[in-house]
Amino acid sequence: MSEETWAWSDRLSLSYEPMDDTHREFVQLCGALAEDNPATFIQRLDALIEHSIVHFEQENNWMTETGFPPAACHKQEHDAVLEVMREVRQRVLAGDADLAPRLAEELPHWFEHHVDTMDNMLARFMATHPEKLSESEIAESGLSV
Repeated sequence: MSEETWAWSDRLSLSYEPMDDTHREFVQLCGALAEDNPATFIQRLDALIEHSIVHFEQENNWMTETGFPPAACHKQEHDAVLEVMREVRQRVLAGDADLAPRLAEELPHWFEHHVDTMDNMLARFMATHPEKLSESEIAESGLSV
């Protein structure tokens, strides 16, 4: 997938605005990895890694706060994809430039699947259990108790 062919779409929307906003940013940063400029790949990857740390921690906090049953599995997937991004970063710095376009191609596939499954379940769980969210999360999401 290239930057031109993969972008935010309603297909990725989960109708939970705080999550959708974070996901829009992930899509933008992930799409930027496909840019054909090897000299700035690490900088673009670093921006995605920094975003992902905050993004995944936000979701991990929601899962903890709400008692989301499959939280451990969801968190494990977050940890695994961050590990892959960091490993690719190290290997590209060591001269394995072929991994850069491969990561740019594979991450959108992973993300779409992750949104369709794990994030979809989390968003639905939060929508059906708004009483488990903090008042600020409820206000931000547009959900009602």
